[in-house]
Amino acid sequence: MEANNLLESYLLKNYVDDHDFELPSYLKGVFEGKYETVFQTEDSSSLRKLILNVEDRDFEKAIIAVLTSEPIKYLEWFATGISSLLYFIQHNWTGPQSQSNTDFFSRIREKCLEDLSLDVECNENMIKPEFLYLAKIIFSSKELQNIFESSKWWLLRANFVHQLILEEISTPIFEESEKLIADISQSSLLENSWLKTLFHLEVAHFYLYYKRIQSSDKHLEIAENSAKLKLELTGVMGTRTKDQQFENAQLFLKVEVGKDLFSSRICDDMPVALSLNDDVRLEKIKISEEVENVELGCLEEAVILTKFLQLKVSQPKHDLTTEEITTYIARVIESTKNWALKISSLYQRSMLEANHKRTIERSLVQIEYLIDQLNDEKVEVSHRMDMFFVSGMKPMWAFREALADQKLNLGLVKGALDLYINLHLWEDVILCYTILNLKSKAAEIIRQEIDKKPTVKLWCLLGDATNEEEHYETAWKLSEEKSSRAQRHWGMFHFHQKNYKEAVPHLKQSVELNNIQEGVWSRLGFACLEIEDWKLAATAYRRYCDLEQSDFEVWNNLAKAYIKLGDKPRAYRALQDAIRCNYDRWEVWDNLMVVSIDLGRFPEVIRCYHRILELKSQHLDIQILRILTKAITNDIKDNEGNSSRKVLPKALELFGRITSSMSNDSEVWTLYAELNALSENELSNQKTAQYLQRAYRAAVSDPKWFQRVESTQTVLEMCVKLAQANEHCSRNCSTAQKRAMLGSAKLSLQSVVRKVKDQELSEQVEIVDRLQMVEERLTVISEELEKIKDL
Repeated sequence: MEANNLLESYLLKNYVDDHDFELPSYLKGVFEGKYETVFQTEDSSSLRKLILNVEDRDFEKAIIAVLTSEPIKYLEWFATGISSLLYFIQHNWTGPQSQSNTDFFSRIREKCLEDLSLDVECNENMIKPEFLYLAKIIFSSKELQNIFESSKWWLLRANFVHQLILEEISTPIFEESEKLIADISQSSLLENSWLKTLFHLEVAHFYLYYKRIQSSDKHLEIAENSAKLKLELTGVMGTRTKDQQFENAQLFLKVEVGKDLFSSRICDDMPVALSLNDDVRLEKIKISEEVENVELGCLEEAVILTKFLQLKVSQPKHDLTTEEITTYIARVIESTKNWALKISSLYQRSMLEANHKRTIERSLVQIEYLIDQLNDEKVEVSHRMDMFFVSGMKPMWAFREALADQKLNLGLVKGALDLYINLHLWEDVILCYTILNLKSKAAEIIRQEIDKKPTVKLWCLLGDATNEEEHYETAWKLSEEKSSRAQRHWGMFHFHQKNYKEAVPHLKQSVELNNIQEGVWSRLGFACLEIEDWKLAATAYRRYCDLEQSDFEVWNNLAKAYIKLGDKPRAYRALQDAIRCNYDRWEVWDNLMVVSIDLGRFPEVIRCYHRILELKSQHLDIQILRILTKAITNDIKDNEGNSSRKVLPKALELFGRITSSMSNDSEVWTLYAELNALSENELSNQKTAQYLQRAYRAAVSDPKWFQRVESTQTVLEMCVKLAQANEHCSRNCSTAQKRAMLGSAKLSLQSVVRKVKDQELSEQVEIVDRLQMVEERLTVISEELEKIKDL
């Protein structure tokens, strides 16, 4: 690898693993984590002068002009860009926050905030935005991009950090970053398997943030293959409680590495995982079997942590899912010697434990400990940056927000309120004051903040706190009609009042301004269903499903919209996705069954019915059973042009299962008999007769059947079928069997004829013809019995 590429690879890794490699003096500050020293070099004095003298509006142009006029200093500018980005990350993510002499940058702060906001506002807890702004200008330089291949990679990193400080998802950042990803994928830097793995992990994190699960999964898979890692969940015997006498199967993450480990740097002073100190649970699962715990490097551990984060986002929230993903996070916590991975994994475990009564106390204390660690100066800044971009580490304010959330969950409302106010989390402030029955106090505090500096967000929250619609209009005008937030809050104001017709235009305009808002797409879809705008409902739910693929209710609603539009094939596919999201909701299986029968997917109909029976034990959809029986009896072609008779054995199996739990439905037995008669063999003939006899018994079990026209018609028709089946079956059996079968049929028919004739209904046209048919069959059976009575 040539010297330039080698230096770039070291900068991307954040450390030099070749001690003989000579570094320019101004780059030592980058690798040592002393980023402010890069701004204090002789070369940076021109930057200082430029910032102090140039007009705010001309700052970006001035930087580019100076950069392009000094080709000899391209590497110094490149180092300045990296130092700026990492310095910004130090003060907002990794800590500790320093009081170094960089105040001259603050002159351009307002300009930087304005340009970074992108019409959606930056997080108010973020500090030193000028360094992120400077880094983005430098990495965007075409001159630097032509010389340093990694410049686009650093710009991708800066873009992602930029997204993380914004209050909302930014479509422009997403689109620009996707182009950068495509360009970097062609870079010669990725010929190095270490850098290839790192890059695809970073991209996996990027897509995961935007809920592009499939894209994230694709890049994570590439990273796993590049690292020659194989991750497999397996079962081992062990115990998880102190008093457990018998071992049970426990989940264990089996890791295989098909190559030498990637090089990595070890941090000696690591954060610690606090003990659970529970009377029942063990600190960790005690495994009795011998399992190989493969040693891993930091980059391999980053793959496992990324896998955890992806499963957490993509899988439905369920105790079993939590059990599965905890196995991944535990592996990183137990083994990693990387500071960022340890902090991030402990934070993620705390989030999982925050909702369980046995672990919430450790969760709270662990978060407090991690906040202290961010401010502790013992660990070198450079070590904190190792693997930062693949750690999924949250910004500093997220740790304090998590602490506030946990206090609120424990009922410590005032303690949580103080933290929320300090973090400017006004929505949570409103929630706390509402719990304390002081909602007017929330409006008062927001008004005070508006008096200091009015923002779109504050006007929207004032509308939420007071339920006064005009505040949303004020926010909209303040944004110069560019804010998706203003339209979102305005739409939700009407949505919560169930004024769906008024909500739709505002929600629609919000997603037009920012199309990466899964919550707004979902509510827009629901509102459109309510007002029967099926086309817009389908569009909204389809866009939601592009962003969030694990919500079965939305897939179900999407199918409903397609059905209303008459597009049943697309409804079928949507319901298949709904099933994948939630396998245990019988309503979704029922919807899929209905669509499948309309599409002629008969095997799928039977599969759905079986699954519903597994979930409900009893379920009767006589209309579905009628259509299925008619299709098989008439040999209707299925959706692929195949004979429907192919599913006859499975259909008979289904009817057998239904009748075993619901033996008193006459029509089910009749349909069962019709299907059974198609086999045309002696055994089937006997079963057909038996099923019709069961149908007859179920029909006449109603003591008032003969008092209604409809039920009388049904019983008479069944008697004809019963007589015919017994006659057909008795032809090939012994005399004794024949006498028994015909005798039973005769008694059944005689009973029916007698009861019908005793009623006034027997004179109605609908009854007369059917009664005559039964009497004819009765005559035939009586004559046949007369012939064999002496045999």
